[in-house]
Amino acid sequence: MPRQPGRREVMPSRRATGGRGGPSFGRSYNVSVPISFGLPLLVVGAFLLITAVRTDSIGFWIGGVVGLVGGAVLFASGKRL
Repeated sequence: MPRQPGRREVMPSRRATGGRGGPSFGRSYNVSVPISFGLPLLVVGAFLLITAVRTDSIGFWIGGVVGLVGGAVLFASGKRL
């Protein structure tokens, strides 16, 4: 069924968009969900490791390593930035 001249498509077909995309916050930000959570987790993990060096607390060491590894995995799995 052809389009009528006065109407336009609101949502393009799946074929026109190239398939299904990953999770994201939409086109306006153009940042994927794994990147938006992975990058802050990297920063928090680095801060916890710096704090662990200063205070010599095992809790900060564990939290820092978990934060850095988890943030790196999330950040690496993101597709768009």
